[in-house]
Order: sequence, then C-alpha cells, then structure tokens
Amino acid sequence: MHALEAGQLNRLLRDLELTAPVAIRRAASQAEQHLWLLMHVRDTDVRDDAEFQLRLARHIGLRGKLRARKQSLFDVMQDLKSLERPAFEDVLLRVSELTGQIEKSVASSLLSLLDPDQPSIDRDLRELLPRYGFPVLAEAPMFDECVAWHRRLTGLFEQVTGSSRWAQISGRIDGSLPTSTGAVLTEVRKLNLHLSHARRVVALMPTLEPVSRVGRRLPPPVAVAAEPVVARSGSRLHLCR
Repeated sequence: MHALEAGQLNRLLRDLELTAPVAIRRAASQAEQHLWLLMHVRDTDVRDDAEFQLRLARHIGLRGKLRARKQSLFDVMQDLKSLERPAFEDVLLRVSELTGQIEKSVASSLLSLLDPDQPSIDRDLRELLPRYGFPVLAEAPMFDECVAWHRRLTGLFEQVTGSSRWAQISGRIDGSLPTSTGAVLTEVRKLNLHLSHARRVVALMPTLEPVSRVGRRLPPPVAVAAEPVVARSGSRLHLCR
C-alpha cells in the first residue's frame, strides 16, 4: 500500500519540481552542516568532542529540557553508534526518556546521522505533507502514533524517490548545492531538505486544482449537529518540538 494515491503523488512531485531551486538554496547551509556531521560521527567520541557537540546542538536545534540534559544526550548518541542499524523507536525511546516528552524531531535527526537513509521529522515537513493527503501528526502524539507516522513517512520517501520523475528533481537539487555536497547526500536526505524548506514557497503558490464551471449553482449548506466529545483513555506525553 502506497503512502499517497496517484493524484496526491502527482501534486507533490509537481510542487517539488517547481520549488526545487529556491527551496534547496535555502537548505544549502543545513545540507553542509549535515554532511560535516555525517562524515565525522563514526570516528568521533561524541561524549567529549566540543566542536562536534556544538555543531550537533545547532543542527538539531537543541533547546528546552534537552539543552539542560545535553551531556546525557551526547552519551546516548555515543551508545547508539554501537548499533549496526538502530530503529527509530529505539532512538525515540532513549531520547524521550531524558525529558519525559516525545522528542520526535531530535530523535529522528540523530537517527538520520547514524542511518542517512532514514527521514527526519520537523515542523515544516509536518505542516506541508497534509496538503497532499498525508496524515497529520499531532503536536503531542502517543509513542506508538509517532513510530507509525515515521514508518509511513519512510514509505512516502521510498514512493517519491522511486518515481520516474525524481531523477530530474534530484538533478535540479544537485545543481543548487555545492558540487561536493550534492554528490554525497543520499536521495532521502535531498528529499528531506527539499520538503523542509519548501513549505513557505508552496504556501505562496496558487492552487491549481480544477474549479467549478461558471454558472453552476452550489447546493445550500447543510447544518450538521455537533457530536459529543468522548474522552480518550490513556496519557499523552507533552511535546515541545
């Protein structure tokens, strides 16, 4: 089962084609920072390398409770390096245990450095994708909801990068990045950077959906009775990012 239907995927690919140069120019510095971290993470002791820690903190947007526990976070990152291919749920659990919150953004960013073929989650990406019919991820999701959403996001990335139109989009991305950067980044990372910096560009684009024919009368609105709100069982961890 695909993450998007054919029409939804076509709209997404169209917008990626239109926004590639602008979005990737905005993402260039982030791409270079990601590449630097990726090239050094395996040979660096994250627990005590000050330069790596500073670059990592900037890259993942370290703030709030995690900033206060940053040394513990660096220890977790060093431990995760011993795993051959860590799963998102393992990283999410380890990072979220430091604060008691679902740290989906930081956890997925760390995972993308350990496995460059894994997508990362950020606010811009979460707000853009529902435009194409992709499910919304709540601000404060349950742990299992977050893991399932990341799994579906991975499927979406495979669907997009496996499209016959992606090669041309990827070439346009490479043309907007420094030569060495574009040549090393994985296709998943290119798409991730593109989506994360395309939201503001897409928001300014006109909606190109078919409009109703002139003179067609629309049916009057139908009042719908509000249904009572049923409280959901289970607790939610508060989310700050």
